[in-house]
Amino acid sequence: MNLFDELRLRDIAMTVTKENIPLRGTLRGEGYERTCRLKALRHTMYADECSEPTCCSYSRCVIEDSDNFPDGEYEVEFEGRKIPLSKRFGHYIPRLSSSC
Repeated sequence: MNLFDELRLRDIAMTVTKENIPLRGTLRGEGYERTCRLKALRHTMYADECSEPTCCSYSRCVIEDSDNFPDGEYEVEFEGRKIPLSKRFGHYIPRLSSSC
């Protein structure tokens, strides 16, 4: 989206929906790969009551199932997005550069 589009969107009434949704993704890193279950808060933005969203983003991505992968650097991929994660003390946490 360019600056002109952003300025134009400011003049349009926007509706944002938020919902916590289950997802399936692929977790990979440290030489390992597996499918995983995760939950994320999906933010969907609609302009002027359109039925099609103008923007969709995710936050609070949490991997719900466990594994025996070692602590290290990973990424989870879902719906065309890749989120960098670190596994520390058996728990996956988003890296600071992550938007999810």
